[in-house]
Amino acid sequence: MKAFLFALVGLSLSASVLAAEGDDNQMENVYASQLCHIVSTEKKTSDLDTYTAKMKSQLAASQSSSAVEKPEFNEETAQEVISAWLELGDDERAQLRHNQQQCEQTVMTQFQQQD
Repeated sequence: MKAFLFALVGLSLSASVLAAEGDDNQMENVYASQLCHIVSTEKKTSDLDTYTAKMKSQLAASQSSSAVEKPEFNEETAQEVISAWLELGDDERAQLRHNQQQCEQTVMTQFQQQD
């Protein structure tokens, strides 16, 4: 079941990355999506470095499964998106772990408020 889920996530990330190619601002949405997928399986909040490593690993895995060249992982942008997640309260994060679409929207709203 986990292998199927990771394959599905890889395909989803590949499609997201392809849609974002050539548009740096769209990578923020890809990172928010990746992050919300990661947090949906955790019981407690991790730290910036852990989330960054997991996102980088997911993107690398999705890139190796396709011959199409994709944008490189932008650690700075990814960490800004992660910081938006970490700024949310514990109760809000707990609720968002169960709703990926709402998670993505909330993280992006928080990210945009950081600017």
